[in-house]
Amino acid sequence: MMKEKIQELIDTKINPGVAGHGGHVELLDVKDNVVYLKLGGGCQGCGMVNVTLKQGIEKIIKAEVPEVREVIDTTDHKGGTNPFYQASDK
Repeated sequence: MMKEKIQELIDTKINPGVAGHGGHVELLDVKDNVVYLKLGGGCQGCGMVNVTLKQGIEKIIKAEVPEVREVIDTTDHKGGTNPFYQASDK
């Protein structure tokens, strides 16, 4: 039930938002009230991904599914080839 609710949020609220930056979010699993996500497209390798995750995605999920303890990004961000925002080398 929790996994289905989170998938619905990703499909209806989260992915439409990150799509504007060429990104997408994939739900990998939910275990012990922890959500595991993989971010792709423009989100992979993006310098703003932590902000998007904590202030956007996690807030939306926790507001709708309060029993969620944490949202973890499992993405290999160094593997991104075309991020929307480039991380600074400084």
